[in-house]
Amino acid sequence: MTEWLLFAGITLLGAMVPGANMAIVLRNTLGGGIRTGFVTAAGLATALLVHASLSLVGIATLISQSPALFGAIRWLGSAYLLYMGVVYLLSSRKTGPSDTTAAAGSRHAFAEGLLISLFNPKVLLFFLAMFSQVLEQHLGWAELALYGLTPVTIELAWLSLVVLVLTRPAVQDWLARMRRRIEGAVGVTLMALGIKVGLG
Repeated sequence: MTEWLLFAGITLLGAMVPGANMAIVLRNTLGGGIRTGFVTAAGLATALLVHASLSLVGIATLISQSPALFGAIRWLGSAYLLYMGVVYLLSSRKTGPSDTTAAAGSRHAFAEGLLISLFNPKVLLFFLAMFSQVLEQHLGWAELALYGLTPVTIELAWLSLVVLVLTRPAVQDWLARMRRRIEGAVGVTLMALGIKVGLG
């Protein structure tokens, strides 16, 4: 139980650290409202479920030991982050109404969240490091399922809380005034993360 609590605590701290996940949730909630924010969070959590499953069955180890495969994932992730960064940066410069953009974002929010986390090699390495310790404990399937679902649940709960805070009326008023600056900052952040991932 102590090991699981430590694992859950580390996972929670990781979820709370600002990064690409927080940036995409902030941008999509700002542009599409509470539903889009929750859909984005669900996409991010689903990606974590994939990472956890791969780590538990050992595929992540094979990926990390294959330089070509890991390099391909790293470059795909870098390219996607750069692409999303450019899209958001250009969106921040638009002067017209953003209703169409928000509607489109709502339709693609799940895929955006899924792909940003799925192609992030640092998330893959984090899970590999964490689950290598878990697998050494020779746990049963029930315990492994608990460890696998813990980061997914924590990520979804934390990001849902963020979405709820962002959609409070007072916060929404402030975000509406700062919308273009926030979208520009999110775009620059994603581009910087893309460059960092690409350089390894």
